[in-house]
This record gives sequence, C-alpha cells and structure tokens, in this order.
Amino acid sequence: MDEKELVAVFDATDAVDALLYRSLLEEAGIDVEERFFEPDWFEGVRQDNLHSQLLVRASDAERAREFVTSFHDEAESGELLNDDAVDETD
Repeated sequence: MDEKELVAVFDATDAVDALLYRSLLEEAGIDVEERFFEPDWFEGVRQDNLHSQLLVRASDAERAREFVTSFHDEAESGELLNDDAVDETD
C-alpha cells in the first residue's frame, strides 16, 4: 500500500490488541498496515503507552473505524462472552 493514502484507524497499546484488531479488519477484507512505535531493541518498554497504529487505505477508513468501534463496544458490554465457554463445574 502507498503510505500517502494510509489513515490510522486504531491505536494499539500492546501487541495483543494490535493482533486482535488487525485480524478483525483483515477478516472483513480490509488490508492493514501496522506502524510500530516500540523499537525491536527496546522490547517490552512502551513509548507513551502506544505500541503501534493500524493503518488502512483512506477509502476503507470509515468502514474500518465502524468495525473497530463495534467490536470495542461489544467487548466492553460483555456481549462477546460465550456462555458455553464457561465451565461452572469447577
């Protein structure tokens, strides 16, 4: 992708968030680039609590932001919890 047409749609505070949201966007058919703010040699130490940004084409930005917002809202509300995944026999 041409960097001139890329727009940031998500600021990831850690590698897990970056991977989760990147996967979500890619599954929706949106190409994603990741801009890292944590140098490899500085592994584990965050810069201003920002690990990376997820970037998409400007033409995909609105759709990507909708996916990110929707997923975040569902996660925060507990809607993503699967009752079948909880084993209450322990």
